[in-house]
Amino acid sequence: MKLLLLILPLVISFNLPGPFFEPENRESGPRRRRLQAEAAEPPGEPDVVVAQDGSGNFETIKEALEASVKRENDDEKFVIYIKAGIYEEYLVVSDDMKNVMLLGDGIGNTIITGSHCTMEGIYRTWNASTVVVVADGFVGRDITFQNTAGPSRGQAPAITVNSDQAAFYRCSFEGYQDTLYAKQGDQFYRDCDIYGTVDFVFGNATAIFQRCNIYVRKPPGNEAVIAASSRDSAEATTGLVFQSCHVMAAPELQSVVDSYKIYLGRPWKPYARTVYIKNDLDIPIDPSGWLEWENRSDARTVDYREFNNRGIGSATGGRVGWPGYRVMKGSREAEEFTVRKFLKGDEWLPATGVMFHSGL
Repeated sequence: MKLLLLILPLVISFNLPGPFFEPENRESGPRRRRLQAEAAEPPGEPDVVVAQDGSGNFETIKEALEASVKRENDDEKFVIYIKAGIYEEYLVVSDDMKNVMLLGDGIGNTIITGSHCTMEGIYRTWNASTVVVVADGFVGRDITFQNTAGPSRGQAPAITVNSDQAAFYRCSFEGYQDTLYAKQGDQFYRDCDIYGTVDFVFGNATAIFQRCNIYVRKPPGNEAVIAASSRDSAEATTGLVFQSCHVMAAPELQSVVDSYKIYLGRPWKPYARTVYIKNDLDIPIDPSGWLEWENRSDARTVDYREFNNRGIGSATGGRVGWPGYRVMKGSREAEEFTVRKFLKGDEWLPATGVMFHSGL
């Protein structure tokens, strides 16, 4: 469905923190990445190093990914350390590249960038992506994924994730329409930045976005929409959950934000499920909150929920009166959409080394 060149710099050392279980923190303001002193010891040296100056094993990420296929045991994590630089590459982490970790030098330092879009008439949504992840067990850390096609070039994902048990930590996803395609599988995003205009987090994955910064950019029309779930049946356990995130206007939208209608989501498919739990909605959300998909009404079949959000966009008194929308009244109901229950993350996230909060 549905890009940028705003880059938030961050430099980190090559230390890989292990699993970290954190008490809930409800501080105000953008939740900037913090190097946690409590993090576990790093697991060791990377398997291969990518450096454009020739100081590593490879000069391109594509070559390093191909090397991962040749290892004897793909049940172990294969760490590709990508030194700072702008990598103009279109990458596919194919299904024979299981348990690969791409580790960069931080947001704004290690950048993977492309500019394909569906408007060119060559690509479908997923293969217009700068990066496509198909292999299970993928981890992305400290990297900027970018699509620079532009705000009026239609669908142009920075990344498509069609991977089970995939995790992203301290990454930035920068685009306009359809920035992050969470296509399928269990997925977790922690301390990430996501920029976009229309349906810029979308797909049919079982995905939780925890403590992420969501930046709404100036859309080409008069409407901006954050999420577009494509859950397609009442039995599907999929959905997009935003927990303890900070939703705000990107710099170019801040001075004119009142000129646009901004929505939490709309249903790409009739059984769309999108849940907002304990977020800071520091942007004027249209009072109705949610938007119909073009001229189709899925008001009875969607599953849209809000719980204990705060900020100028959090008032629920004027929300849509659809049967499929509800304000959750208690923590017991909201608990169903946590890492522990919705994602079964306690079972697989520790192995990724990504920090996470298991409950509300």
